[in-house]
Amino acid sequence: MSNAVLEETRSQLEKPAQSQWSKVTFLFAAPWVLDALDRIAALGNLPANWDGYGSPPIDMRSIAAARRFVANVDFENLPFPNISPVLGGSVGLHWRCGEREVEFTLHPDGTIEFLRVLGADLDREENMETGTLQYEPETAGLKLLLWLIGSR
Repeated sequence: MSNAVLEETRSQLEKPAQSQWSKVTFLFAAPWVLDALDRIAALGNLPANWDGYGSPPIDMRSIAAARRFVANVDFENLPFPNISPVLGGSVGLHWRCGEREVEFTLHPDGTIEFLRVLGADLDREENMETGTLQYEPETAGLKLLLWLIGSR
């Protein structure tokens, strides 16, 4: 084999396989997932002071965590989430189904906070539960989403 062929083969092997595998990975994803992943990634384009109050740009660790979270959601019957930047460089994901709501805030340090709301009067504190997903946060988040789409 010539050096030119070896170099071409080596450069092909050194390229990340992400583009090849991403097509396979998301082949069976719910229809809304790919668009949500793109919108989350776009949050990385926000500049410092994106809100006019001096907020930092959205942290890439938060973006990566939000993308992992959404990529693991295989529920076709979930509506498209509201995706938003959150103060401090975090990413917010918010779903609403009927009188149920679940909101997640994915922080740069890896913590995931949640807000769960049930009831016709969504502003009443007794209808709300907040917390931090401590153990296996992505699995716990999926359980909250199952609650969201459960019987209404």
